[in-house]
Amino acid sequence: MNRVISVGFEHPKSYLDSNQSVEAKSRIDSYIDKKMDEWNKEVVYAKHLYEPSVNKEYYKRHMIEHVWRIRMSRTVQAKALHQIAKISPEAAQLYARYQDEEMLHDILFKQDALALGVTEDTIKNTEPMFATRLLMGFKYFVAEHENPLGAVAYSYLVEYVTAKITPDQVSNLKSELGSENIKGQVAHINTDLSHDHSGDMWEIVRALLFTESDIEMFIKYIDEIQDLLAMYFKELYEKTIAKNESQAA
Repeated sequence: MNRVISVGFEHPKSYLDSNQSVEAKSRIDSYIDKKMDEWNKEVVYAKHLYEPSVNKEYYKRHMIEHVWRIRMSRTVQAKALHQIAKISPEAAQLYARYQDEEMLHDILFKQDALALGVTEDTIKNTEPMFATRLLMGFKYFVAEHENPLGAVAYSYLVEYVTAKITPDQVSNLKSELGSENIKGQVAHINTDLSHDHSGDMWEIVRALLFTESDIEMFIKYIDEIQDLLAMYFKELYEKTIAKNESQAA
């Protein structure tokens, strides 16, 4: 009897062949597109960073939260990688490469925060928002108690949306804040697009899909992550724009 299990001894294959993979990705991407349309209609200030007259306090706090989310994600993603390695060595290898490229990107967003006058001490002493901490907790929970596919779903969603809409956001921010003040985000989006992080993430997702039920579970995780992100943008709005308007009244 060998008691050593859950160490990635097997090399399971995705149940999707190349044609099925294209179909499944199209199905999931179409679902995310629909969710993005709902997002723009329902989430407060959903398109603010794509529009004229960007509120600088809103933007600064958004950059601070990016810094903290990436910093906290380092340990979350390590947990997810630990769990993925027990299931699929191939998926673990791909995920490790992806995280290697993302691991230090807090530096890029910190650079942009500093460019607009946020200090190192301010970042250090700003507690991450409740919604940010909830998102990290969700990813920990699903990786530990459900399926690391839930943590991977977050990265896939972010990379898909980044590739689709962030170039327009960066273009607007250049006009609003000046190219010199968003160098970090430009470097970040250039990395994501040139390295095809969206495509990389799909290969990781595919490697963890073994049944049709896994696709349904993945879509459910997308829904839950979108709900958490909506909470984040609501809290961001309340802590900046709504708060300032209330104080000015």
